[in-house]
Amino acid sequence: MQGIRRPLALACAVFAFWPSSAGAAEVDAPPEHVLGIIEAAVESLTRGAVESDDGTAPEADGPITALPPVQDLLAGRMDVWLNPLYWSTWVQESLLHGNVQIPSPTDAVRPEIWTANVDVANDAATVTPMRFALQDTAGITYQWRDQTKTVADFVATTETDTVVFVHNGALVDEIYNNGYQEYTRQQPWSVTKTFIAAVVGIADGEGRIGSLQDPIEDYIPELAGTPWEGVSIEDILQMESGVHWDEDTPVLAMNTQVQQWVQVLLDYYTYGAAGQTRNEFIKALPAAYEAGTEFRYNSGNTQVLAWMLSKIYEKPFNEIISEKLWIPMGAYGDARMIADREGATIASQGLYARAHDFARFGELMRRGGVNARGEQVVPAAWIDRMTRMTKVSEGRYGYQTWNSDVSPGAYKASGFQGQKITVVPEHCLTAVRLSHSFGLQYRDGEISDPDAYGFGTNFSADEWVAMVKAVADTLGGCDGTSPSRSATTLESGGGSGSAVAAGGISSGSGAFAPLAWLLLALFGLALRTFRLRR
Repeated sequence: MQGIRRPLALACAVFAFWPSSAGAAEVDAPPEHVLGIIEAAVESLTRGAVESDDGTAPEADGPITALPPVQDLLAGRMDVWLNPLYWSTWVQESLLHGNVQIPSPTDAVRPEIWTANVDVANDAATVTPMRFALQDTAGITYQWRDQTKTVADFVATTETDTVVFVHNGALVDEIYNNGYQEYTRQQPWSVTKTFIAAVVGIADGEGRIGSLQDPIEDYIPELAGTPWEGVSIEDILQMESGVHWDEDTPVLAMNTQVQQWVQVLLDYYTYGAAGQTRNEFIKALPAAYEAGTEFRYNSGNTQVLAWMLSKIYEKPFNEIISEKLWIPMGAYGDARMIADREGATIASQGLYARAHDFARFGELMRRGGVNARGEQVVPAAWIDRMTRMTKVSEGRYGYQTWNSDVSPGAYKASGFQGQKITVVPEHCLTAVRLSHSFGLQYRDGEISDPDAYGFGTNFSADEWVAMVKAVADTLGGCDGTSPSRSATTLESGGGSGSAVAAGGISSGSGAFAPLAWLLLALFGLALRTFRLRR
């Protein structure tokens, strides 16, 4: 029984969480042959990533999008948990700095399990091969809290799953942890916002937007008579819309993002009898301040931009980003997004994709919107506007893009739990971090004071800056020549980067993991069964 417990649990998980299509009120029927799913689950326990026949990225996710195969996840995590540096850092951060990270093997916040998943297609004919100039960056040192640490130490102690460095247009190193690998899709959270801004720039460059000062209801008539009326496109791009959104509060009942998830899922599982679609939720948001006068981070703003683009192009946003950005960028693999019952994407979060393609986007930004084939994908002037920080934000934010302290002129796409695409133009460097750093932060104060505690959603952000600075200094500046030891090749031929976590699982470890998967699968299956019977 022990030998089949894990594949059986995985089979139940696949059965319960089979990705739902985007069509309105459309539900995936259970797979026809459960035996085939069990066989697929067993295969997922043993397979290695192999280049697919069409030259694009192979499937390497586990039973759930953006999760490695379970045996890889547990094997990688066991190496982290057996690393004394991990625990000494965890204790120090908790006791001395008030940062209590959850020592989880993966992201515990997974809306993709319960929502519809829609595809962002790539095209094998336009895949741009990644160049390589491999160096082992794991031993590069930096100073942090009066200690000397290495890049490998950063990955091992900060709940980081992936780090990728691209210098002078070539991939220098990639480090994977916790069972993730080059082919595994990962959840970038609000890094997605910067992608959406780039698509707005493409639409603007095509003349589909009259002026960024146009009120949003000119493009989305449904927003007339709501707090969005009169708000300019530029105010929305700059997080100055004046509409309420609070995703920082630790009081979940008051957290706007949590409220939206609840409403969208209620609508999805009751076929609209309860809850709200994405658009209904956005329309119902109240006003909070005068537009253009304050910078307040608001994921609803980005969702309105995606809604606007769907109106402009008259098609679902996942198809728009595929045609206008993902394919022209030369993406190596497809991506996925989460959507509501009607197929409207929750576009402020969750462009589930592979690490190399996040690096490609950073490089596209760094080159002024030009892809590796020399084609202008996003107007250069738009990239400049995206990365020009506003006065209202006190120099922190542009068009859905953050300032970075790595060096003057650096900027980043940034997301929940420490996701980063950091672009350092003066060093011709793009650095990607994908992680699951989440927990509690506490400070001096009474337990009744909400400012004395809260969720930690961006741990190690300052340490990431220190580490990337050290890597940039070590690799040097822009040399204007082809990187040494470079080779034009598809990703599978690029060789291996630095090894941080490798090895197997100790005998008996993870014994309760299949049971947890099985319980989660049964709950998801019950929800789907409820939907199918309606």
